[in-house]
Amino acid sequence: MAAVEATHWWYAATRALLQQLVGPALAPGGCFLDAGGGTGATGAWMGEQGTLVASDALPAALSLYARAHPSLAGAAAADVQALPFPDRSFDAVLCVTVLCHRSIADPAVAVAELARVTRPGGLVVLMEPGVRRLRRAHDRVTHSARRFSVGDLRAAAVAAGLEVSRATGAYSFLVPPAAAKTLLERGRSTSDLDRHGSGLGGLLGGTAAVERRLLRRVSLPAGLSVVVVARRP
Repeated sequence: MAAVEATHWWYAATRALLQQLVGPALAPGGCFLDAGGGTGATGAWMGEQGTLVASDALPAALSLYARAHPSLAGAAAADVQALPFPDRSFDAVLCVTVLCHRSIADPAVAVAELARVTRPGGLVVLMEPGVRRLRRAHDRVTHSARRFSVGDLRAAAVAAGLEVSRATGAYSFLVPPAAAKTLLERGRSTSDLDRHGSGLGGLLGGTAAVERRLLRRVSLPAGLSVVVVARRP
């Protein structure tokens, strides 16, 4: 992640997607948490709008995060299921591709913890792999134990007492090729980050930009990723 976050098309497209969906709702000068943020590939941009804190289970990831993103104000090595922050600490909490991990025994517990550290009126943003049955070689490399439908992720937010303002699929155009790759890579372990960093010469990034324009007007019922934006009452 640290090696390719600045160059891989998926990270660039995901940052653009999250900024579109969430950026305008962030309180200027607020305090934001990148929960399970890894090396900062998808959440470090929040540091441009306020005070950014990151957590991750791997201290090495946080060291890389701080090295690549000087805007990081604080970091805590922690399990997202037991965050070391007081109640109501953050104006927004972002959690990207964490609930899918095999170390998360119960995603509902993790979402409740994210809600706990969010201030009333603040945002909780979840983004996870979509299409339940589409377990691929990339999932094995990244230790992913589960995928989510839009409804799954929405239900997890609601169960944590959050009010969902947006629930949508993303990267819907990747579902057919991902399904084909699943068949071709059966039994293998390989990461999507190891190839096609340019997105087939910009084709995938361009298609993602078209989809983002569509997402300004409508929500998609499914996608290779699913996103929920919710607010703590």
